[in-house]
Amino acid sequence: MELQRLIIQRPLEFGSILHLKELIPVFHRWIQEQLIKDHLLIDVGDYLHLKRDPKLLLVAHEGTFSVIYSPEGLVLQYQRRRPISGMFTQRLEKIWNTLQLASRLLEQETTLEGKIHFEANRFRIIVNELLWTETTENAPKVLEETIREAFRKEAGMSGFTVTCSMPETKERLLLEFEVTSIQDLDSTISSVEQICA
Repeated sequence: MELQRLIIQRPLEFGSILHLKELIPVFHRWIQEQLIKDHLLIDVGDYLHLKRDPKLLLVAHEGTFSVIYSPEGLVLQYQRRRPISGMFTQRLEKIWNTLQLASRLLEQETTLEGKIHFEANRFRIIVNELLWTETTENAPKVLEETIREAFRKEAGMSGFTVTCSMPETKERLLLEFEVTSIQDLDSTISSVEQICA
């Protein structure tokens, strides 16, 4: 599987009282100190005055971090811009680890005074390659099985629920999953519930 253009999202916990403008100096400091591993952080995009998403961007050469609104609330998103070498499972692991690092840095940011907390178990992956989605037979199932294998091998996650969604042919393929347990790298998936629309 040659998928490269992936987006991964992580929602904030309900009740987080973060004002997005508080993130602007935080992101500027990340640029000054280059805090994201294997990324050249370049600029901050402030679109808080606009109604559309994204509201806030942290731009790197390799990818873009953004804060967006979803029906469930605020979401931190990482969108990969540059290709990553290796197998799909290895590429997914790098994207996953990048989002996890950004999440952890925000939760530990002292200037935010504990205002930001991410849901520990819920994530969304978006395939940003329409050609692959349209030309791959049963694309949601293929992606779901590949991601399950990736997390089993690379992240050691077991027992997570998966919801596949592909509403329209022109829409990007979405895959939502909820981690219900985390075990060692040799563990196998014990329980998976799949709902594909």
